[in-house]
Amino acid sequence: MLRLATLAAAALVASAASPAFALDCPKPQPTAKPGILKETPAQMTAVGKQLASSDTFNAIASATADLRLRYPGVESAEVVNYLLTAYCPAVAADSKLSEAQKKAAVDGFAAKVMRQVY
Repeated sequence: MLRLATLAAAALVASAASPAFALDCPKPQPTAKPGILKETPAQMTAVGKQLASSDTFNAIASATADLRLRYPGVESAEVVNYLLTAYCPAVAADSKLSEAQKKAAVDGFAAKVMRQVY
């Protein structure tokens, strides 16, 4: 799972280096697989909005604590994947940001999530 989180963060960083491309957000994992958080699209959207609109440090801590409470034993990589997947569409939909600003926001968020979750 750590490999998935690392690959997701690396892909976001790589996409930030190329301003010609629009932000490409990761897709939610099918919830039928073992080890995948069973969150609805509505739950993921709500978490994404919370992460994008408030104090990022506290929002990451709150979302992480909530996920760990509801999913005891969840791997850190899965939490990272979930938070990045939830956050990215909220930023991508922000019409006030340029593509470069969106990519920078997601890249910075990915770095914060990795530091806080691990």
